[in-house]
Amino acid sequence: MVVIPRMAALSPPQENEQKSPGARLRILATTDLHGHLLPHDYIKDKPTQGGGLAGLSQLISEARAQAGADGAACVLLDNGDTFQGTPLASYLAERDVTAQHPIIAALNHLEYDAVGLGNHDLDHGLPYIREAARALNMPMISSNLKNIDISPMRASLLLPVMLSPDAPAPLTLGILSVLPTQTVSWHRHHLCPATTLDEPARSITRAAQTLRDAGADLLIVLAHMGVGHTDGPDGDVQAAHALVECGNIDALILGHTHRRLPSGDYADRSGVDIHHSTVGGVPAIMAGHAGSDLGVIDLSLGHDLLRGWHVTNHTCSLRPNDASVPPDPAIVAHAIPDHTAVTRQLSAQVASTSRRLHSYFSLASPAPTQDLTARAQHNLIRDALIGTPYADIPLLSSAAAHGAGGRDGPGNYIDIPAGPVQHRHIAGLNPFKNQTLGIRITGALLRNWLEHSALLFNTVTDATSKPFLTKPDIPAFQFDTIFGLTYRIDPSARALTRIKELAYSGTPVRPDQVFILATNQFRAAGGGGYARIQTDQIVACATTPLPDAMITTLQSMDPAPWDNAPPWRFTSLGGIQAIILTHPDAMTCLNDIAHLQPRPDGATPDGFIRLSITL
Repeated sequence: MVVIPRMAALSPPQENEQKSPGARLRILATTDLHGHLLPHDYIKDKPTQGGGLAGLSQLISEARAQAGADGAACVLLDNGDTFQGTPLASYLAERDVTAQHPIIAALNHLEYDAVGLGNHDLDHGLPYIREAARALNMPMISSNLKNIDISPMRASLLLPVMLSPDAPAPLTLGILSVLPTQTVSWHRHHLCPATTLDEPARSITRAAQTLRDAGADLLIVLAHMGVGHTDGPDGDVQAAHALVECGNIDALILGHTHRRLPSGDYADRSGVDIHHSTVGGVPAIMAGHAGSDLGVIDLSLGHDLLRGWHVTNHTCSLRPNDASVPPDPAIVAHAIPDHTAVTRQLSAQVASTSRRLHSYFSLASPAPTQDLTARAQHNLIRDALIGTPYADIPLLSSAAAHGAGGRDGPGNYIDIPAGPVQHRHIAGLNPFKNQTLGIRITGALLRNWLEHSALLFNTVTDATSKPFLTKPDIPAFQFDTIFGLTYRIDPSARALTRIKELAYSGTPVRPDQVFILATNQFRAAGGGGYARIQTDQIVACATTPLPDAMITTLQSMDPAPWDNAPPWRFTSLGGIQAIILTHPDAMTCLNDIAHLQPRPDGATPDGFIRLSITL
């Protein structure tokens, strides 16, 4: 596993840097805050080692003061996914939006210059985010949502920047903000039918010249997407690389994927220079998630009559928001009343469980947490189909491997002890607000679904080494288990040929066999790279939220709708060993994967335990 350090990147001075009068501009950037105000884990109900907007406040103040002392102008921008992601954020979304809303109060207190719209900012509905935008003291920007009234949000912003009196000319920044192309599909239930989303690169190309013509000297893009790949088949996969092709961007602020740039994470990525922190030659930064880092881009600017303002040099760095950074008392004071109410609400017992529910091994064997999710979805769709022509068709249920470590670190696992189940446990199982759907699907499409899921695994064929079982570039939530089927996964086979012995009730699944699959709206819309489900395939929409269904399922004594045996196992590879990563507490659960002969194999610098498993 690559350890991702915080690092600074700089570009060498250009030859003409000292030949023209200029100025300096510091851009401070946050992204993917996901409702994290305080350094507190609501699911585990304990403080965290840094993180959150309250800590970022101190870093922002220091960075601003340094810019002022160096004679540089300074702007502060946020790249979206700000209003969703914690139980506190969900609690606030159910209340009236006022200036006292803790997230809004914090953004206003910090005097952001602009905030971009992230895809998850739409999770609680368009009316809510409109009210949030209205309460902010700075503009919220969304540049590529079309055929919908986004007011009071704006499609773009011209931001005058105060320079020193001896600057050769005034400076105006043009700011755009783009969403990933699947956003409308993911949030169709919150948007009007006519809403579309311009492909981000096309949107930037069109809007950039308009802003230049309107007086923008430099163009800053808040791109709620990752770095991407230069050889990707489309703009979704190319991501930031597709944007820089327009040739008009002076700085990129990235996000969405919860990674960091500059970092070793992109050391071998084509088109990315981690030493200068550029994507396609454009200065770029990505500041982690949940307030983990403050991104800092320092631009040296030159000015002449021919080109006007232009970038002559830049440095990019990430400043970690760790335990050494004290939280801002003002933000704490705004948050504490609602924080206290949420923690009290989350401590309430809502059910009980006779077995420990955890996600420590969900990338190597179906997890108990997935089984609960699948059962709750199954029950919702079963009830929705009563009295319909689909009631007697075999009903299956899919569950993603949420809470499986990965980019979010060794703390990103779910562990609910046997005994009382609190509301916070249910919240941890439901990080996103997602409607449960029932879709009509054939055996052939089910196989395709599972083959796409199995792309997570590396091709494991070498008996002389211990490769990592999974690919670090594929997030765990893209890995689905389908309950109600039985099948084998062969990680030694080439991609898209790994699903073996696919059966239902002991009989091989036929390509034309029809099933109903309980899943969620995100998957049905193509989330995670799955094939998008057509409208006529959707046969049921649950009205009860999945968290409520989980509680009912735990309270019920009804048997599981499928055999208690795991739905899938790996094909035997004759003793080939591979490495998985997990949390240290998983050592007390090794019997759950005894069939894989797990053995501890050291630890990583960032706190994961390495487990050797036998295939």
